[in-house]
Amino acid sequence: MKLTGRRWIFAKIAYSKMKGALVRVLSLSGVFSSIHYAFFSRAFRREQRAVVAGLLTHMSHLKQDSSYFLLRRNVHRIEKGLIKPERRAIFAREYIGETVDYYSRCLDGCSTDSRPREFGWATDVLHQYFDVVGNDPLVDKARDQFMRIAPQEMGESVPYARGEVSSPVSPEDLLKLVRQRKSVRTFLQKPVARELVDRALQVARFSPSSCNRQPMHYRIFDEEPLLREVANLPLGAVGLADNIPMICALTGDLSAYFYERDRHSIYVDACLSAMLFMLALETVGLASCPLNWAEIDTLDRKFEKLVGLPPHERGILFIAIGYPDPEGLVAYSEKKGMDDLRSYNKVSRKD
Repeated sequence: MKLTGRRWIFAKIAYSKMKGALVRVLSLSGVFSSIHYAFFSRAFRREQRAVVAGLLTHMSHLKQDSSYFLLRRNVHRIEKGLIKPERRAIFAREYIGETVDYYSRCLDGCSTDSRPREFGWATDVLHQYFDVVGNDPLVDKARDQFMRIAPQEMGESVPYARGEVSSPVSPEDLLKLVRQRKSVRTFLQKPVARELVDRALQVARFSPSSCNRQPMHYRIFDEEPLLREVANLPLGAVGLADNIPMICALTGDLSAYFYERDRHSIYVDACLSAMLFMLALETVGLASCPLNWAEIDTLDRKFEKLVGLPPHERGILFIAIGYPDPEGLVAYSEKKGMDDLRSYNKVSRKD
């Protein structure tokens, strides 16, 4: 029976009271909450499955395949060692052997033409590392292996002095751009130029990420009927889906991580990139609207089936993209004041 009007309100109030009582009990003990989510709730099961699938894929890469996630992570760790103000004579000895092993696998796994650009960065950083690091049995063994297989010429993709850099963008201009970016829900009905989207992605790819893993992927759809099917998935697209000329599904790859503790990095790293992407879209004459992707099992399964998403890859955020209709309205959306937004050296204590 479908509830409407007052019945729906009463049912919602009753449900809220029941849930409040349950949450109070579960909050008393980690054991209670673990039992609840293990046997009585499916809320975290899809995430748990994705984390395990990511670990399995990661481990298979460790055993047999080349993995640029692993290479990027370790080379970035070496870079951080190279830029320390008081650099140690011997550093990275615990993982330099596996780093060169990853490098060798990636070298064997890709032809010169298909090799990702970060391979040249890895080559340059490792050359500089072995030039400055001292002698140690583990380091020397890795150095010998690297020198046998690596190109001898060294490029310029190594740590460098930042110098006295003044921003070409003033704080006032940046604030204007940020305030210009609004979630647009009324687009002109014309195809979006892919070259403009790629220009924005050139900005987005420079976002920071944990150990430079860059676990995000921009899945962009602009052809019917797939565009319309994807656009109708996010709850935030209700009433908007038919007006969207291009949609991006931003996903995160959990196979980038060895530890379960890192499972939330895909959300942080992807959203850091997404914000740069949406700002950059404004600079090329496009507008966007981020669409929340709630944790709903039926929608997750539809999305996975529709685009062939592997078990270790998770949907994070959808972004509607298009040319804004000048006559379309956007929400004012007042923001928090500074005093509500931040505090300095404030410590919150429980009584």
